[in-house]
Parts: sequence; C-alpha cells; structure tokens
Amino acid sequence: MTAADVPAVVALYESLDAHDGYLRFFAAPPRDISILVSKLTTVDRGHAAIGAFDSGQLIGVANLVRLDDPGTAEVALVVRHDHQLHGIGSALLARLVKTARDRGIHTLVAEVLLENSTMLKVIAETGLRTRRRREGSATHIEIELGGEPEPEAHGHNRTPSR
Repeated sequence: MTAADVPAVVALYESLDAHDGYLRFFAAPPRDISILVSKLTTVDRGHAAIGAFDSGQLIGVANLVRLDDPGTAEVALVVRHDHQLHGIGSALLARLVKTARDRGIHTLVAEVLLENSTMLKVIAETGLRTRRRREGSATHIEIELGGEPEPEAHGHNRTPSR
C-alpha cells in the first residue's frame, strides 16, 4: 500500500460498522481517519501495509509499525465485514509476517480485545509461538517470527497462555 491507496483505505475504514470499528480501534474510529491512513500508507523501513482487493475494491489491510526496539513491530489488521471468515485476514497476516522477516523484525506485537475471537483465532492459526498477557479487556500478544510455523500445530497455538 502506498499514498496512492489512501482513498481506498479511507473508504475501507469508513465502511466499518460500529462493532468492527470498535474491535479495530477499541473505541469509535478516529473522526479524521485520513491522518491514520496517511501514516498507515507511509512506505519506509519502519512501516508496511498490505492490502487485499476484490474486483478492484480494497477489502482488507494489514499493517505494521516498527517500535523503539528495531526488531519489534506492532501489527493491526482489518477486513471488511462482508468479507470476514473467508481467510483474508489469515492471508494478510501471513504476508505481513514475511514482510516483517524480510525487514529483520523478529517479533510482532498485537493488542486484541478479548471479545475479538476471530482475530485471536487468526493469530493462533499462524502456528507461530506467541506470548499472551491479559490487560483489562484486551490481550497483549507477542508473535515470535524466529522460526517457521510448527507443523504439528495444525492451526493451534502450542505456547500456553499467560
């Protein structure tokens, strides 16, 4: 995703219903979503965004932002409601994992609301090792990118929750 994709990303975020917006932002989406979108579509070593398109329409975005530790990046993901539960989020996260590894990132961090069982499942299905810590109504998840998914995991996270 680049600055040329800003209108499509704004349209995607504006299409979110109240519940999907809450799951993504933990509150109502920002009033001026274009500020977030311009940061999200910044192309440099500290940012990356990957889009999923259907018939030319943006239906999902996964992005990462490198944190102070250059080997760690925060990840966020959104898929348009009518395209959820079709593997799009999983595919976006898999591509983002590859992008992160290519940039020398070894850990992805995600904050996920406990009620967002779909996102929790998407992360677990990577088969990558995770560390989880409950923080109020959310789960802080660290996804280790050091190795390939565990073949015996078959979509299940093998690291116990904390």
